[in-house]
Amino acid sequence: MSIERRSFLAACAAPLAVSRVRAQGSGALYRSLLHAIDRIALVDTHEHLIAEKDRLNAPRDPFLLVSHYLINDLVSAGLPGADAARLNDAGIPLETRFALFEPWWRVARFTGYAEAFRIALRDLYGVEEVSLRGFENVQEQMLKLRTGFYKLVLRDRANIAYSVLDDYWNGEPVRPDPDLFVLARKFDWFVAPRSRRDLTRMEEVTGIAVTTLEGLKRALEKRIEQNLAVGMVTIKSTIAYQRSLEFIPASEADAARAFQVLAAREDPPPSGPREAVDRPLRALEDHMFHHLLDLAAQHRLPVQVHTGIQAGNANHLPNSRPSLLTQTIRMHPAVPFDLFHVGYPWTGEVIALAKMFPQVHADFCWAWVLSPAHARRALAEMLDAVPFNKIMGFGGDYRYVELTYGHARMARVNIARVLGEMVEAHILLEADALEIAEAILAKNPARLFPKRG
Repeated sequence: MSIERRSFLAACAAPLAVSRVRAQGSGALYRSLLHAIDRIALVDTHEHLIAEKDRLNAPRDPFLLVSHYLINDLVSAGLPGADAARLNDAGIPLETRFALFEPWWRVARFTGYAEAFRIALRDLYGVEEVSLRGFENVQEQMLKLRTGFYKLVLRDRANIAYSVLDDYWNGEPVRPDPDLFVLARKFDWFVAPRSRRDLTRMEEVTGIAVTTLEGLKRALEKRIEQNLAVGMVTIKSTIAYQRSLEFIPASEADAARAFQVLAAREDPPPSGPREAVDRPLRALEDHMFHHLLDLAAQHRLPVQVHTGIQAGNANHLPNSRPSLLTQTIRMHPAVPFDLFHVGYPWTGEVIALAKMFPQVHADFCWAWVLSPAHARRALAEMLDAVPFNKIMGFGGDYRYVELTYGHARMARVNIARVLGEMVEAHILLEADALEIAEAILAKNPARLFPKRG
């Protein structure tokens, strides 16, 4: 039977294979390291995976796997926005959508996002070629997916022990499948509310009147308690998508005055490019972010912070520069900070912060698909500069499990390559390389984000 004809479930039953990804290392040392790294059960620091039942109820459409991240490279290449929307419309024939996709795929097919996509199609669906026939093959196999699909991909194929799940699509905290996930939750809407509507929503979900700054703080405290009750193990912030990561200490009085301006706003101000830099309520936002960190310390929770490039297209990149957090980190020595995406393209700043501050960790989530070459250089530089117990080696950062699988393959292969090069340069012994791999892929994240119960 040819690989193109193998069913998805039959492919999942196969043992872990060594993927033929680009720039693969060579020789006995590389193969030995990758063989050992493949057997490490990863602790995945960051995912956005939708619930399995929701995925199984979604259209069985191969363009789902294009819609997260890869679509952004296609838009960057020149795919018009209207055509990008059409790719996600499962009501349009597959042949029509593939014709829109193919010319932009041709010029984006060598990016990290494209690599994760190709690996997923090849290893999980047995499709070697990105073609219309290949997409039709994937669609046929997707129609056969059943309950247990997530365990097959995440546990059996990707060898992920568990993942930290940011279920941002759920307004209310929901305990995820405890066999596969632990929970991260965001509270940015308490830090940077935009109008009275947000305050009203806070009152509805917490039962606390939010008519003063003190009420806003009590509501945030209650919301954290609600999330702890369903197993939250870390606080996450993506506020760099909205504003700068520099949080200047603001007095209670200044924050209270800004709160009164907010409370008088019935509707949020119009969104636009200036909103990323013009923050008329900044005193409130800064004050509340520091309060959030005080609560994190009180509950002994690590805080994951988005740094570096933002997802999507046409964002305000300077807001997410890691060094903007320096004063905040200094003010909160009891809070473990997990700096996401190794701050790409400012990875040197994340390395410096992790080197200076005991409570700062550098996280490679998203990094191996953002740019595999950059991530390899970052890991080599980081191991030269930072104690390796500060490094988190993998987070898939995807909505769809097939792409998490592809990303995990890329991470294992590239980590093996970096460590193998260090052994060959007589910087490490092979035993040292294996100790580092197990630490960054399993032990370090399990310590920071423990799976309880």
